Amino acid sequence: MNLLNAICIQVTEQECNHFIFEGGQAVGKRSMVLALLREAFGPHNLQVQEHSKRIELKGEIARHIDVKIKISGHHVEVNLADLHGYENHVITTLLNESILPPHSICDHTNCKVIVVHDADRLSSDFQHYIGWFLGRYAGCNKIIFCCSDSSNLEAVKHLCKVVTLQPPSFEEMIKVLEFIAMKEGIDLPRGISSRIAVSASNNLRQAIRSFEATWRANYPFIEGQPILTGWEEEIYNVAKKIMEEPSPKQLYLIRGKIRKMIDHNVSPYFIFRHLVTELKRDRDKDFQNSVDELASNLNYCAGRKFQKDQYKEYRSRDTTLDISIEHFTVEAHDQGEAIQYFIKIEEFTVRFMSFYRSFIAKNSSKGAVL
Repeated sequence: MNLLNAICIQVTEQECNHFIFEGGQAVGKRSMVLALLREAFGPHNLQVQEHSKRIELKGEIARHIDVKIKISGHHVEVNLADLHGYENHVITTLLNESILPPHSICDHTNCKVIVVHDADRLSSDFQHYIGWFLGRYAGCNKIIFCCSDSSNLEAVKHLCKVVTLQPPSFEEMIKVLEFIAMKEGIDLPRGISSRIAVSASNNLRQAIRSFEATWRANYPFIEGQPILTGWEEEIYNVAKKIMEEPSPKQLYLIRGKIRKMIDHNVSPYFIFRHLVTELKRDRDKDFQNSVDELASNLNYCAGRKFQKDQYKEYRSRDTTLDISIEHFTVEAHDQGEAIQYFIKIEEFTVRFMSFYRSFIAKNSSKGAVL
């Protein structure tokens, strides 16, 4: 809070320029940016809405791209992870739109801020262009970069105030969970809160999600009860959709759901093993063995994080799963590693869909009831 107060003093005194917020996933970069903007412009002047914005792509095969953005009267924010390689086009468009008309008076009231999430993706050359642009149109153009490591933004770093956000400690997470429990009138034993904090691996957002899921599943809490993650229902629904419609269209929708979970730092192993278990639920032994055979290839290819012997038993619904709830999140991985895991899970999904279509056709020809 002292850090936020110091930044807010700069903002209210109109001394701030550009910012870089660096830190791992779920450390609060978005929350800090929102707090900063509210302090700068007032909460009533920052009514944030989500929109889809069409960006023209000059010189590209694709004529345009539709981009998800969040906007208010004073800012626009975009996530580079959603831009599919067209980062330069999108950011250039947003920068040009932030230029005030000639002879306009630039002051704090008409300041426009561009917030760039996943800014690590910006190339060095394009960073130099941004630096040139900010120098030429100094004054009303403010930009906030959110990234995992400010060393990836060396070309613009000298223009910005760098704010490093650290993940919460174990005790800080416990205090937040206990505060929420007190406000909601929930009796939260220390043992349960400790297990939730451990399972979330310094991810406060995930700890809160896990607390809510565990509370909804069984309250009052009892010693030794399973700690849920809040993602079980999501994976259950993915498995259900796969079984209902094993089609390319469904695969496209499922890819988005799995990518969302990995982007939220959920362990690919957790997603994979839970998905396998749901697909095997209430099936005969032959069907389960076929699914296990498909899954074994993924276990072999994906390496150490998919090794079975690293995980403890975890009970979900009415089936014992060989999934660890403790440290179920991924503490650290680079973007390339996350993409590899995503591809492996997608590969398994494609193989299962093919197997299941054949299974349906075979049983339909026999007149069997699925």
